[in-house]
Amino acid sequence: MPRITFIHSQGKSGEVPENLTVLEAAEMLGFPMEHDCGGNASCSTCRVEVMVGGEHLSEIDFEEQDLLDREALTEPYHRLSCQAKIHGDVMVQVPEEKWGTTESVKEESETSQS
Repeated sequence: MPRITFIHSQGKSGEVPENLTVLEAAEMLGFPMEHDCGGNASCSTCRVEVMVGGEHLSEIDFEEQDLLDREALTEPYHRLSCQAKIHGDVMVQVPEEKWGTTESVKEESETSQS
């Protein structure tokens, strides 16, 4: 089984079945990631940066590339975790501001300051 590593201050690593998306792998490993559109490639909140193993991910399709282009994320290492399927070992960086608990932490902070 392929191994995926999420580089993040709360990162996780583990083996997952082949053909899961990066987002599905994150959920399986208990690593919360934002995905405002529900994994339908219509937002970019689940964006990751592929550090190692990009060749072990599915090819970028037109829909994913179109969204990345519109968001000015044109470097080849940017992927949408809801679209990139895992075919081998991969390591991805999850931007801190895109991590699943960012909003809840921000809301708690705002509430405690009131």
